[in-house]
Amino acid sequence: MTKSKNHIDIYLKKIIESYVFSKSPVNRELLKYLVQSSFKGEKPKEFQIAADVFGKKYNPEKEFNVRVYVHNLRKKLKEYYEQEGQEDDLIFELPKGQYAIHFKRLPIKSMRKNVNHFTPVLFLFSVFILAGVLLFHVFHPSKPIKIEFWKPFFLTDFTTRIVLGDHYFYRGTIPSGQFGSMRDSRINSDAEFDNFVKKHPELIDQVEKNDITYVNNQAPMGLFNLLKLVGGKHQNIEMDFSSRVKLEDFRDENLIFIGSFKTLQDLKKTVEKLGLIYHIEESVLNYQVADSTFAFNNRSTSYLSYEYATVSYFELPDGRCVLFFLCDRDIGNMALTKYFTDETKMKALETKIQSLDSKNFKAVFEVKGENRTDFDIHLIRLDALPANVSEIWP
Repeated sequence: MTKSKNHIDIYLKKIIESYVFSKSPVNRELLKYLVQSSFKGEKPKEFQIAADVFGKKYNPEKEFNVRVYVHNLRKKLKEYYEQEGQEDDLIFELPKGQYAIHFKRLPIKSMRKNVNHFTPVLFLFSVFILAGVLLFHVFHPSKPIKIEFWKPFFLTDFTTRIVLGDHYFYRGTIPSGQFGSMRDSRINSDAEFDNFVKKHPELIDQVEKNDITYVNNQAPMGLFNLLKLVGGKHQNIEMDFSSRVKLEDFRDENLIFIGSFKTLQDLKKTVEKLGLIYHIEESVLNYQVADSTFAFNNRSTSYLSYEYATVSYFELPDGRCVLFFLCDRDIGNMALTKYFTDETKMKALETKIQSLDSKNFKAVFEVKGENRTDFDIHLIRLDALPANVSEIWP
């Protein structure tokens, strides 16, 4: 069962248990039937609904009864969303003349919920940036997407989930002597924490897991650049955090990941299969191609930050698209997302991509910056990925 199916089931349960539907068993059964049929891609006929929901045999003279029931259900849904469902981020729509439910996502409500959930554990500055991004998405009008590269993400029937990489924390004794949250760049998931404790059993009573994570500037700024590209009111956009997703969650969605190599969590193996292997302790990116490996050192000088940031993109046979923006420091993804939403720069890059043997590609860019502000970005390598990537993606 995919995460999207779980999401639908959660809201279906919420609706049928609501006050509006509490005294209407017929509407509850009809809604459950139509939701399940629609999720499977089925479009039941009136005689099927009559038989499956009401146990009636097909009778052309009484066919209108089904239309009446559906009409009443449509009114009940409208009443529910005017009352108890005002804050729902997934809307069940039943268009006139149809017997299929449309699942309409409201990304601003979804993102607001996610931000509220993480607010206690984000750095204050990141919260302000995320809040600004959400306000932009509310008030900025949607606009046509002129860059061809982005159209598969925002102009298709697939939902696009934008995942922001959040950093892992655990609890232990901090330098002040108090027991608090701490960060170790070598420990970036529960699994790595467990391995760390196995190697250091003497610390088993001194450290523990917790639910604190944070995002740094690159993630919300990257999100801002993307939403600035598409404007507001695009309903097929959702947001999540890397600490909460699994590879299996994307079986029916596009993915855009914005974050550090340290925040990949369950997506790390996929990126490594693409030939992008980051050694955290040495700050070295190994960029692998068919016959060789290129090492890029991200150690910065005392006066200038160098960042070798990467982009990888691939399409799946069913039309879904996957995109990773990956770096070590903030300037990498801040520069990359600005670059990839610049119409002039993307025209030149798209020409280079077309010269490859595949639409799927990976690239490494050199970014130079100061005080976390990028001021120069340069393409170092652009290489084709295999046309068939189904073995590494659900």
